[in-house]
Amino acid sequence: MDTLESFLKTHDAGALLDIACGGGAFTKRLTDDLQSYTRVTGLDIKADSRKAFLKAVQGQDIAFVASSIHDYLKSGENTFDTISVSNALHHLEDVGQVLKDIRAILASIGTVIINEMHRDDLTPAQQTQHDQHRFLAELQRKSGEYHRETWSRDEILRFVSDAGLEIVHRFENLNRDAEIAKEPGKIVERARTAIEKAYPTGAPDETSAELKRLVERSESIGSSSPPQLTLICTTA
Repeated sequence: MDTLESFLKTHDAGALLDIACGGGAFTKRLTDDLQSYTRVTGLDIKADSRKAFLKAVQGQDIAFVASSIHDYLKSGENTFDTISVSNALHHLEDVGQVLKDIRAILASIGTVIINEMHRDDLTPAQQTQHDQHRFLAELQRKSGEYHRETWSRDEILRFVSDAGLEIVHRFENLNRDAEIAKEPGKIVERARTAIEKAYPTGAPDETSAELKRLVERSESIGSSSPPQLTLICTTA
């Protein structure tokens, strides 16, 4: 078993919760390959993700909840057999506590699926993506949105261990063969929007200079998808 998909084909997910589901891309990836599941709940703080989520994830007993992740987990309203979170740990304040709260609403024999990009062993094109992401995160924090730099592989593993979760499968996708794009890309467009929000009267010279550097790097070196670490966990 060497990929997430190979695991999913053997997994009865029962009641599934996908945290920070956004438009449902990862939820769909799960439901397309799972052996079976009984119901699916997508959780995201952005209510405007509902329409895209319900369009992407088709089937019976599919629900979307617009709520603060912290508030929902603390409420303890539901118990789930499988809980997933994909590329969102770096968007969550106090990741360690969130993972402990996830464990608290997990069924006694349950599964946690963590899929997270990391910043280790990057190719030059992946470094471009990392720098773009870091810049965007800095801008969004200035506007009050919690968004931090990508975690390292070891930091992710430590969060999982400290939460009392046991890793039963570990998959690495280094994305070495990912397509290299030499256009500035959507993340740069998002950065421009974030600059306007963070600096409504005009960005500092160093901010404008960094955006220019990132655009030039993207056009000369290119950017590509970051490496991904996927962990299948149970309660230790």
